[in-house]
Amino acid sequence: MIENKSANAQVDEDSFHKVLREYLLVLRFIVLDTGRDPSFNANHLLSYLADDFIQSAAAITFLAREGGLSVAKRELRFLIESSIKLCFVHQQKYNSTVQEKLAEFDEELSSPSISIKRDLNLNMLPSDLRTVFSEEIGRLYGKMSGYVHLTPNQILERIAAIDAGMSLGREGSPQVQELTNLISKGFAASLVLLLHSVPEYVAGDLLVAQDGSTIDSYFVGSRFVAAIDSYFDYKHERKASLTAIQAARASKIAF
Repeated sequence: MIENKSANAQVDEDSFHKVLREYLLVLRFIVLDTGRDPSFNANHLLSYLADDFIQSAAAITFLAREGGLSVAKRELRFLIESSIKLCFVHQQKYNSTVQEKLAEFDEELSSPSISIKRDLNLNMLPSDLRTVFSEEIGRLYGKMSGYVHLTPNQILERIAAIDAGMSLGREGSPQVQELTNLISKGFAASLVLLLHSVPEYVAGDLLVAQDGSTIDSYFVGSRFVAAIDSYFDYKHERKASLTAIQAARASKIAF
């Protein structure tokens, strides 16, 4: 039976809304900035798939707010998988048309495997973080995959939750906090991958404000997004205040 959320177990709807809003803002910027290239609509999968990313992100946060934690995790898996595949395809053949990409990479796009992540070029991340990021998306994908098909572990998890009085809409704070962390990390990973699927200038335009400071975004709290921001520390507008910019960036890293 579906029950109303208790006061102590309510999902922090403001937090979920903030994460969704920030993700959509960054996604929109990536699409519009990359879209200045006249060939964007014909060549980039994101010109067609942006709506799918928006729908998945919105669905994840809606499901989380309504207590559908397991279903939100399944949708998060799709978002991560899609981001990996899009990044891979565009790094392999950026200038081919969408139809050519679909034909050439049919096997990679159709496969449920994300082994192609080992072939990604994550050049905007420092070398010591590239393996760490690859392991992060592997962990996230693996954890979310446990909710795609019904398994004994998933059933046991549900039994334990029901026995503890945590039916749908009455999840405990640890379960909600775990999903909040997963969504933050999953959305950040998606953005890192999407930024590596487009020209480098897009990340620079996104992250570096006119005065050289880092833009104010929730996702700058990700160590991986912050690392991409540091990639642009060579920019002229940052030279005079670089030490302060680096200190401010480091102080915001939270996940």
